[in-house]
Amino acid sequence: MKKMIQLLMVDDHPFILQAYKNTLNGFKKEEYEIITTDAVNGETGYNVIVNSPIDFDVAFLDISIPPYSEKNIESGVDLALLLREKMPKCKIFLLTMHTEKLKFKYFFDTIQPEGLVVKNDLTFEELIFAFEKVLSGETYLSETVIKMIEELKS
Repeated sequence: MKKMIQLLMVDDHPFILQAYKNTLNGFKKEEYEIITTDAVNGETGYNVIVNSPIDFDVAFLDISIPPYSEKNIESGVDLALLLREKMPKCKIFLLTMHTEKLKFKYFFDTIQPEGLVVKNDLTFEELIFAFEKVLSGETYLSETVIKMIEELKS
């Protein structure tokens, strides 16, 4: 019997959402069935999380998304904090184009994501590798994130 993975993906670029789906569509098909739910901004992400009848197993959250100010959702980080509150077992991937060291420190201090990825580091193979690593209980950091963390320590 296949294990079902409920995957939430929030990104304001439909092309990116489709690329994630296409890449993960081939992920260990004999073992897993991945059910995806998409959101394209702070409002749809908030509504999906708050109204979901199921708990998500994994979430891919773009950090820079259109906000939903009336619910104080200014970014994917706010959605991650909401997920931590509503679905604490959900494994969170934060995805970003940003490379500011202090932001990475903030992400680790507040959200403690299972995955932190700079989108420029991401390839199809790397996405599969990261997904598998996080599913097995490990943390995944992309190459740029690792370099930024090392620079923060020195």
